[in-house]
Amino acid sequence: MRPNTYRRFTRIAATPMLAAALSFSLLGCQAPGGPGESLAVDPNDPCQNERTAFAGSRTYFQDQIVSGAVTGAAVGAGMGALAGLAHGGNLKSALIGGAVGGVVGGAAGAGNAYYNTLAERASDQNELAVNMSQDLARESQEIDHTAVTFGRLRACRFAQARFLKNQVRSHALDRSIALTTLTYERGRFEEELRIAHEFGLTMAHRGQQFQEAANDLKTRPPVNGQGAPIAKASPAKVAQVNRAASVSVPEKRASLDKNVASADHNGKAAF
Repeated sequence: MRPNTYRRFTRIAATPMLAAALSFSLLGCQAPGGPGESLAVDPNDPCQNERTAFAGSRTYFQDQIVSGAVTGAAVGAGMGALAGLAHGGNLKSALIGGAVGGVVGGAAGAGNAYYNTLAERASDQNELAVNMSQDLARESQEIDHTAVTFGRLRACRFAQARFLKNQVRSHALDRSIALTTLTYERGRFEEELRIAHEFGLTMAHRGQQFQEAANDLKTRPPVNGQGAPIAKASPAKVAQVNRAASVSVPEKRASLDKNVASADHNGKAAF
């Protein structure tokens, strides 16, 4: 239930317009559906801008990386602006427990398909490694985007909860109205936590594919898509891809995992 009185209250949190604009620039480039699709719009929700920006990650995080192989060039414009954003928060540990086994298992072979797609387009393994590095850099930026927008959304929800409680304490708001509104806020936040968990599962799935492809770059014979020999990638380029796939991107996912788990824990007290 959405309280009609909500629009009277002062909006607390700042609007991340840059993140929202960049998220929506991707909408025409990927198929609809996936995590975030179910986050309904409510113009009376004081955190709607943050919610919309967070949901925008659905336009990037699909299950298979191969469909966007070679840097996601069709949706690359403007994403460099996200590179400097702070990042925080990824998947709740409890969710990872039993689910990731199946998710990661399903990724087996997808990384090979991704590698094969790059090999078909590259003149040699150096070019293949550069393209893979660019895709991993893009993955890192998109994880940053998800972390930043989730952090702003979480802050907005908690600020609204504090505001409502303070209004009741100062006798500026009827207790029954505040309880109804807090119930609404809690419901929205629980939806958002669920989507954050789904994003995390998809990130883990994609991460397994990248690691598989990085291993292919290191171990497979240097041939193109037709099986013809090509120049082998330099050790430095192979190491760069391996570090991004095995260390840098997983570390960002782990940070996001911790922040989502923390938000889940703190939300029980906030509402």
